[in-house]
Order: sequence, then structure tokens, then C-alpha cells
Amino acid sequence: MFDLEGNRGQLSPAELQASSGYQFGDEMLTTGEGGDRGLFSLPAPGLTADCVDTSPAAFLKDQSRACSRRLVLDQDCSTSVALNMDTYTNIHVCAAKNKDAALVPVEVASVILQSVDQTQTELSMSEREDLSPVLLNPGLCANVVLKVGYVVTYSPAGQILNVSVSLVLGFVRKAALPLKQDFQITFVQQNVEQATVHYSGNPGYVVGLPLVSGTRAADGIVRSVDLRDTLSLLHSAEDQDCLHGPHQRSPVLFGLDSLSGCTLRLEDAANCSLVSQLLLDVLRGTDSPQYVASLGNSPLNNPLDWVQVHSSFNPGDAQSCSIPLSFHLEVEWTKHGSLVNPQPQIVSIKEVIQTNSTSLWFGGSSFLSVRTSVAFIPVSAAALPGYRVTPTINAKLPFDFFFPFV
Repeated sequence: MFDLEGNRGQLSPAELQASSGYQFGDEMLTTGEGGDRGLFSLPAPGLTADCVDTSPAAFLKDQSRACSRRLVLDQDCSTSVALNMDTYTNIHVCAAKNKDAALVPVEVASVILQSVDQTQTELSMSEREDLSPVLLNPGLCANVVLKVGYVVTYSPAGQILNVSVSLVLGFVRKAALPLKQDFQITFVQQNVEQATVHYSGNPGYVVGLPLVSGTRAADGIVRSVDLRDTLSLLHSAEDQDCLHGPHQRSPVLFGLDSLSGCTLRLEDAANCSLVSQLLLDVLRGTDSPQYVASLGNSPLNNPLDWVQVHSSFNPGDAQSCSIPLSFHLEVEWTKHGSLVNPQPQIVSIKEVIQTNSTSLWFGGSSFLSVRTSVAFIPVSAAALPGYRVTPTINAKLPFDFFFPFV
């Protein structure tokens, strides 16, 4: 891979030795046009906040980084490779570390265009156009790379099967320098269902699109990019066992109530405390996110635009057997904005978990149904046009206004 200064990273012979696949922490290899090997780099801050473009990404290490670039806008707008999306898309990654490994091109999954006023629109891949940075005036540069997100799909043997990238392009003003850029890389194992990275509305949510979820980090929110860690429910399947997988999950879609569940074998519930936690993980998802975006395009760097998922579940003490029998998500939303074009906005989301109030044992071997559901509740009245009250005249004259006539 070419680094952002136009140089190729060179590797020692020891790094080029044959291998069946990458292992955890290995630096991923790339191949340039001349066949030279390089390293897959993910810009990161160094000793200062300035971007270091030669920082390699490590295999199976999910990372989220933010760094700054000092620019002379009228000179660097169209010449700096760090601002051009081709730098992050025209890459061929080696599927493994051996010399004869196949080359995996980086595929563009989505491109988000961000306007000057921060609104965002997803560009249709069938209508791709020249998106090179262009200087509109001495103080404004368009089509600048603001965010880059890679998703690497790999096999259990450590072979890279696919690399996709999602980008956000926007404007940078001379007055807003230095430029801040965000970079993220996520690894997804083959045959694990994943959700496509798309925004769910601009700005308000769209009925039928997934809720945008994430986890809290030191510098903001890390957005969920695959089905394993997004807000989801058990997918309806016939005779799905609660404790014995595999468990299929479906993302929570805005505005669509749903109901599904699984079957719990009571003979499997002998160890109540262990089964209670296992069942709760199945109902929630192993890596369930704790935050949901209030709007479909809530910025990641502003946690106040994200709503925390509240839960009041108490597993109880060891003396009583408290096992979740239903898992319900209650999403409250309202219409926000103008009367002519209101935007759906999430204001609250909470888990409602019901447990058994008595013993589960009814004698003999039996089964118990465990439900998962989600409901969307509008909490605001429909907006109505208002009319101003007709103004009244409240004139007061001085008491001697008509003097000396009266």
C-alpha cells in the first residue's frame, strides 16, 4: 500500500515468509502496482493530535481513531492525497502473508455527502461521479474525506476474504482548520450475519430502517457496524431452543412492532443463576449496545444526541430462581421540527424484563415459551397550526389631556 506521502512501505524478508494466514495482531500486507509489498495503514495521532499516516492496522484489532491535519487550503485542497477518497479505496490487500496469496480489492460500500450545514445524504453507487477534492473559493474546499470506516471479512483460517469501506465526504473551511478526520476498522468473521452500514434517515428516522446503535467511548460513540453488536431481537424460528444455538437475530426496525421468542427446556434450568445470565445474553445479544441515536444521522462525537438504553432488571438473590420469561423493548418517539416536514426522533428506550414469580417446576419434563418483542410508542400529539390573537389597543391618555376644555 502507498502511504499518504506517496512512498511504499518496505518489509524485511522475515516478514514475507509464507504463512497459512494472518494471526491476531499481525500487520496486514498490501501490493502496489509494481508488485511491491507494503503495509495496510490506518492514520492515527502520534505524540500530538496530528495524523501519522504510516501507522499499520493490526489483524483482528478493531480500532477507532481521530487525528488532525494542518493544511494550506488553497494549495493542499486538490493536491494532498490525505484528502482524496482514492487514497483509501484504491488498495489491494493480500489475503494471506505468503507470496502467492490472492489480492483482495477494497470495495466501496457507501459514500455519504455532508453539506456545509452538516446535513448528510447517501450517494447512490450507480451514480458515482468524480469526487476529487475541489477548491470552490480560497476559503472553502469540497469533497474532502472526513470519515473512513473499513470492514474486513475473514475466514477462521485467518484468510482475508473481503474488505469494504464507507466514507463521509464534506467541506472544510479555512476558518475551521486544522481538519479533523476519523478512521475506523472492524473485523467480521465469515458466515456471521452482518448488517449493511447505512444511515437510517436524514435527519429523522425512516420507517423500516434499522435503529442506529453504538457504545460509549472516551471521545464519543462507536457505532455498531454488524449484526453481532447492533440493537436486535431474536429472529422468529420454529422450535428455537433458548440455550442451544445457533440463534438468528434481526435488527430492530424503526416504527415496526415485532414479536418472536424461543423455547426453554425446564430440565436445563437446574442452575438458576447461570441459566438466568445465559438466557439474558441470548435475549439481549452478546454485545448489546447501550446507546441509540436520537436521530438517523446523529453525530458520533456528540454523546448528548444519543439515548441510553435503560434497564431495571434485577436477577434477585441466590435463594430465589429468577429467570427472564419475556424481553420487551419500549421505544418512545416524537415528531421534531417544522409542521410541514416533521422528523421522527427517539426520546427514550428501555428494557422491560419479566421474570417468573413462582417456581418453574411443574413436575416432569416440560417446556416454557420465552418472548422477545419491541413496540414503538408515539409520545407527542400531532402538531396543529396556530393562529395569533387579534391585537387589541390599550391606549391611555394623561388625566389632563383635555384641559382646559373639561
